[in-house]
Amino acid sequence: MAKDLAGALLLLLVAAAYYGLARDINPTALDDAVGAAGIPRVYAALGAAIGLALAVRAAASWKLGRAAPRPAGAEGRRLLGGAAMLGIGAAYLATVTILGYALALVGVMAAAALYQGAPAGRRLAAIAAGGGAAFWIFFDGVLGLDIPSGFWPALWGG
Repeated sequence: MAKDLAGALLLLLVAAAYYGLARDINPTALDDAVGAAGIPRVYAALGAAIGLALAVRAAASWKLGRAAPRPAGAEGRRLLGGAAMLGIGAAYLATVTILGYALALVGVMAAAALYQGAPAGRRLAAIAAGGGAAFWIFFDGVLGLDIPSGFWPALWGG
């Protein structure tokens, strides 16, 4: 119960800090109805809602005297799993400007799938490559966002 409540409180603090940072995003001439701070504010609200739900669940389990049973070693595996996914995200952030958005995203998709137990092979490579290409087409081609291109344009004289 104490760990669940501590996690809920930590999530609420992170959501509040995230909202505080999002609130400071200045409007621009390119803003639409949502604005540049719209999505970060939604993320902050969702984080706060999840934090509140966790706090209510922790308090209810304490009040009823029935904490959810957890198998031995489950905390360590969950912590390791979260750390592994965080590591994959950190690797993406470290390489996206060098490799470019599409290739870095292919790496994230493949690494996450492998971590979750997908078998390595042509199928996984094709799905990751297709996913990277689809996201690149959507964000660069359709939405026209300025995404990192990596070192590839230099190879073609760009």
